[in-house]
Amino acid sequence: MKKFLALFFTLSMLMAVFCGYAGSAEAAENADKVLTVRTSSSMQSTDWAQTTHLADAQILWQNVFEGLYGMNEARGGYYHSLAKDVKISEDQLTYTITLVDATFQNGEPLKASDVVFTYKRALDIPRLKYLTSMLDTVSALDDKTVVFKLKYPYSAIEHTFFSIMIYSEKEVKAIGDSFGTKPHKAGTGAYYIDEYDPASSVKLKAHEGYWRGAPNIKNIDVLLITENSAAVIAYENGEIGYMHDAPTSEWEELVRASDGRNKMIKGNNVRTFYINYESKSNNAILANPLVRKAIFYAIDKETINKISTGGYGSVADEYMPSEYVKTSPPASAGGFEVYKYNPEKAKSLLKEAGFTDEQLKAGVPVGTILTYGATTGEKAKCAQVIQSDLSKIGLKSEVQVGDINMTSPMFHSYEYDLGIYGDSGNFDFNNIRQMVHSESKGMDLVRYKTDDSPFDWRRIEELLDLGVSTSDVEKRVVYYTELWKIVMDTATILPLINMPIGVVWGADVDPGAINPSYYQFFEFSWK
Repeated sequence: MKKFLALFFTLSMLMAVFCGYAGSAEAAENADKVLTVRTSSSMQSTDWAQTTHLADAQILWQNVFEGLYGMNEARGGYYHSLAKDVKISEDQLTYTITLVDATFQNGEPLKASDVVFTYKRALDIPRLKYLTSMLDTVSALDDKTVVFKLKYPYSAIEHTFFSIMIYSEKEVKAIGDSFGTKPHKAGTGAYYIDEYDPASSVKLKAHEGYWRGAPNIKNIDVLLITENSAAVIAYENGEIGYMHDAPTSEWEELVRASDGRNKMIKGNNVRTFYINYESKSNNAILANPLVRKAIFYAIDKETINKISTGGYGSVADEYMPSEYVKTSPPASAGGFEVYKYNPEKAKSLLKEAGFTDEQLKAGVPVGTILTYGATTGEKAKCAQVIQSDLSKIGLKSEVQVGDINMTSPMFHSYEYDLGIYGDSGNFDFNNIRQMVHSESKGMDLVRYKTDDSPFDWRRIEELLDLGVSTSDVEKRVVYYTELWKIVMDTATILPLINMPIGVVWGADVDPGAINPSYYQFFEFSWK
């Protein structure tokens, strides 16, 4: 019996040593493995505050930086992130936030002073005013406590706490004016930017001191592949381990190649058509509301969905999908025009505007349809369908597809005629503020407030204020329905389609929960 026990313990020790070596070898192998993720556009900046593109936000907002709140659409929306505890005063004007014990990627501890520095920096950025205009003061009570005082009750404050990403004051000041143009360790997120080349890729490394625990995947390459066909080939060859927002035009091929490692979900996003009424094209033809409404009635959203998404998306009559955003006015309840496809009505409006049959037969120029992404991508296809739709009612247009870094400044400085843009990741209809409120210059695409504005911009801004003055969802929907009616009557913003989100991944990757907008590499692991 003693000999048996001795043999048993010897074998056990040998097994433990073997498993230890195997585990160490596996850990070493995984430490060197690289997850390659496809992006279709170059990163504008390594500073979250200097980019407006969702593809950048997916990397910077969820993986490199973190806010006081986080966002996980697959698990219920907003949640406490760097905010450990939040106390709200009875008058809802004071928020006292206790911070978690976190460390920046540069090794410095997160302090309340970093939060104050971040918010003061954000307050100085004009295009972020839609996120900060309600703030009166932000102060540090001690190293772990931040006090926010609001100018007025603001029921949508969660989105501010999510959207303002916290910087390391020390890191930002050390880098100085070049911050955003190079790698840094200024965030608390699970990954830091190790290499940054906007022309090719961004390389991420795991933040081993991450406050939620060290990430399982240590190395991530975000590879720029603009053309969808090239991305599909790269995935089939095993060169891409994760592809979010995969091209729907190639979805059946991707499904076959993925061997069950795929998921298609409805996105919390919308492709939207914009008309710049201030455009000078063809003697300011787009200043005429009859022309703008004719353009809207001429657009066949069903065909756009079929051509640009293969039918996987859905026609959008709401700016934000009401199933994701409970404060979004539902189109089914009525209350605002949605411009159902009606080419005959479009032609009659052009006649009412004074155009003759001869002019329409020859074709009346209305300008250029501007968008971004791959020339074979869904937004380019969307633009081509609209170009064809307009030609059928006698309007001529051109299509221009550029990189987001080129087109974004054009959109936000109103230097376009017609355009296709996207908005994503909304959980409160107050986010429409960034498109319609005058405080949001740099985020908006249409300027409603001008000295001689033809629109009721004062009522728009009043309704936005009323919408956040109460937490009663039904009252907020009433305010936002009136607001959206005013906007739709201007015929300047037309929701087109809700994009489907197709995701595929490699055989050795577990992507965790699949979020339509914001994925988190921290939830990923090697199989």
